[in-house]
Amino acid sequence: MIDMPAIISNTVIDNIKGWSTDIKIPDMSSVIAVLKETWDLQTFTNLEQGKVAVPDDVINQSLAATLEGNDQVKELSITSLDDKKIKITALTKTAGHIIFICRVEQFEHNKDYSVMKLKILDKKLPDKPIVSWIFSKVSLAMVTKLVGNVNPGQGLAVKITGNEVTLDFHQALYNSSLGGVDILGYKPLDAMIITEAAPQKGFVNFTTSIDMPDNVKNMIKNVLP
Repeated sequence: MIDMPAIISNTVIDNIKGWSTDIKIPDMSSVIAVLKETWDLQTFTNLEQGKVAVPDDVINQSLAATLEGNDQVKELSITSLDDKKIKITALTKTAGHIIFICRVEQFEHNKDYSVMKLKILDKKLPDKPIVSWIFSKVSLAMVTKLVGNVNPGQGLAVKITGNEVTLDFHQALYNSSLGGVDILGYKPLDAMIITEAAPQKGFVNFTTSIDMPDNVKNMIKNVLP
């Protein structure tokens, strides 16, 4: 449960007053709740400054949470390696242990599209539902630190062609809580840009930016823990 501030800070109020009175002010309580669930101040500042390093253990915590109640996949984790590679390890009911070594060829998000492309380096992938499920979980777990929790069952498409996997998770992000947030006409999910995800040993380094006016960014920062 999130403790909501009883009073919005004077800085936030001043920022709101600086906008035209013709603009409808959103329900700040619900907006603040989503922002605080999604980011802390350090994460948002890192997004703004252009680099967010997400450790493997943070990604794997997200993956572990998605396995609750699943009787087909008992374990799922990633290990970031050098040269933009990750190792995906899964324990499944039907196939036992599955290990993939992959290179992240593309990881991008903006207001128009959100896509991850992986090249499997060690084996040919079968086009099976369990494999698609594993990669869908991995793609969203990688981005959870940046956009908050996303339900992978909604708005995510996986295409497997030979040794290449393409994941389109744009609609899934916009089905999330952050996807519905609007601050004075600016959607944080539209404004957040990811141009690269580069795995290194022990973490994934995201290249990012936030494309919105400084006063709106300051409003967000003023309510983050």
